[in-house]
Amino acid sequence: MSKTARAIWTDLLPTTPVFSTEDVARVTGSQRSNTSRDLSRLASEGMITRVRRGLWAVQGHPDFSPLAVVPHLFDGGQGGCVSILSALSLHGLIEQIPRRIHIVSEKQRPKLETPVGTFEFHRISGTLFGGFKPYGALGLFDIASPEKALFDTFYVSARKGRRYSHLPEVILGPEFSRSAMDVWIGKVGDPRLRSAVSSRWQRLEGTCE
Repeated sequence: MSKTARAIWTDLLPTTPVFSTEDVARVTGSQRSNTSRDLSRLASEGMITRVRRGLWAVQGHPDFSPLAVVPHLFDGGQGGCVSILSALSLHGLIEQIPRRIHIVSEKQRPKLETPVGTFEFHRISGTLFGGFKPYGALGLFDIASPEKALFDTFYVSARKGRRYSHLPEVILGPEFSRSAMDVWIGKVGDPRLRSAVSSRWQRLEGTCE
């Protein structure tokens, strides 16, 4: 087993199935150019997958999912979280599994298509960015709370020409906090947007009573 492969399977995989060229170079003490060459060879052999330039994954790892890639799309692993339809699905508020991974962040980014999945970014203002926590026991990515995910869906819909205006059936369980939803709506500074989000929420809430 090569030094690069040993670093991946021994040092990195116990904590994450997704890693950068810099991560491997740091563990092996090798130059980045040599590490990149070794990683490309492992990818050509089918042992790892090149997600994008400088970012790799072991898709066969039991903890791998495209969602685990999300933190690695931001500097320092911070700056975006899984939300909107992706989070609604994971929380069980909708039954459908979206084909794209929806991410909210404070900066708009173009859609990113990779061999492991398609990532779609939605900009949200700094005052509305929050309401998320690590997902699962390993905490490989941050996910919006059920209330924040639904709020983000309505907010993006109001800002982007009523996108997501026709949602799948939404199931609000007993743990869903209607008061938390109201708090997020109250943070919207633009009266027009706040009214639009509030109207969507009131219509949905009325169907769930």
